[in-house]
Amino acid sequence: MRDMERFARQTSIWEELERELSPGLKEICQFLDAVPCDALVDRLNRERDRGRDDYPVRPMLRLVLSKLYLRHGRFSQLLAELKRNGDLARVLGFEQVLPGQFKIPSASALCRFHGTLKADAALADLALVFQRTVALLKDVNPDFGKHTARDATDIRTHGHGERKGKDGEKRPSTDLDASWSVKTKRWEDAQGHKREEKQSTFGFKAYFCVDVEVPAICALETVTGKTNDQTMALPVLDAALSNLGQGQIETCAMDKGFDSTETVMESFRRRVAAIVPVREVPEPLEQQKKEDREIPMSKNSNIVRDSFSGVLACYSPGVAVGQMVRREMIYGGFEWERETHKFRCPLGSSASQACSAFSSCHAGSSGKQGRQVRVELETDVRRFAPVYPRSKRWRRLYNGRSAVERINSYLKEVLRLEDHCLRGKNAISLRVTLAAITLNIRTLLALRAEKSRALDSAVA
Repeated sequence: MRDMERFARQTSIWEELERELSPGLKEICQFLDAVPCDALVDRLNRERDRGRDDYPVRPMLRLVLSKLYLRHGRFSQLLAELKRNGDLARVLGFEQVLPGQFKIPSASALCRFHGTLKADAALADLALVFQRTVALLKDVNPDFGKHTARDATDIRTHGHGERKGKDGEKRPSTDLDASWSVKTKRWEDAQGHKREEKQSTFGFKAYFCVDVEVPAICALETVTGKTNDQTMALPVLDAALSNLGQGQIETCAMDKGFDSTETVMESFRRRVAAIVPVREVPEPLEQQKKEDREIPMSKNSNIVRDSFSGVLACYSPGVAVGQMVRREMIYGGFEWERETHKFRCPLGSSASQACSAFSSCHAGSSGKQGRQVRVELETDVRRFAPVYPRSKRWRRLYNGRSAVERINSYLKEVLRLEDHCLRGKNAISLRVTLAAITLNIRTLLALRAEKSRALDSAVA
């Protein structure tokens, strides 16, 4: 029931975010007023000091913040709308020189202001603005960030990599910060044949940690394209814990690219359960011989574990001579204090009558429910992660990983993340941060409206 309510709530918020109609002036005002950017404006004003102030800082910053919200990828599109829409210029705060005419910045002035924002100091202040949006979301929804998902998305640069010209000579890269990233897409066609396709992108990667219930971003990192996913698993998690507070995140779902012993173990030490599939599992697993897969839990033990899947099973003598009956043990949960998983006898209360090994497998001292086995986390931290990968809860939590894929799609298709003429890591970082702020504020406004409607209906 809880999962159905969560899905319905997420669907209603996504419907609000994906409206095809352009936002009106009221919505634009609500959006801009909700962005906590006063500290950034003050710092930019101090930096400008006694310089020219033809275009004040606050209107210029509001103009930049509104660009992605209005679904304009490039500044030329934004300036074109500003010139034909005097009401928008008034809302942003530009000076009115004549009735219906405003002092609108030129393309070069806007370009210079964009250059100021992508400087290291301004990027650090924008990162603080993003962190404040996370805090605002947590105030509205106390469970924000409880269950998260993490993934990376490629972002192309406007430049190109090193290549050969028509004369055969090498042409240098036009973006020295960028590098190639390669993603392999695998699927099965209608005939059941496995297909594989590699996609290369010259540019950067943006790593997002998102909430699986509401469409919002908890943490982000922008790096060059060749960065290995495994090296970014813990930095992104630490950033999310810093933004949300220690203990707020319970689980984090991610794909196989993040799978490693360090990722699972270090996440556990931060009291976060990593939900990540194990990579080194042959397909199809069922065709592998059990004697090649199963390892006894101890010397001469009749309890074995599957070295690929992590399944625990017990063997007991059958009716026929030399026959051994294999039964998978029942999972009983994870004990955080002991750092162990608990497994129970598959026969339960009927073990004493149905199992010939009941008296010899030390089940008698464990009670009428049969033998219990504890498996330490360190036995194989990836196959015996805090949330057992063979459990129903693990599968349910891993399904939440689709939330980050949907957000990646929204940022690119709706907020025009890749519709730009930008080069350099700082410029792309600025773009990604502005997109994340835009998404978080839109979700914040939707949650506030939802809360207001609930209060109104309660009063009525």
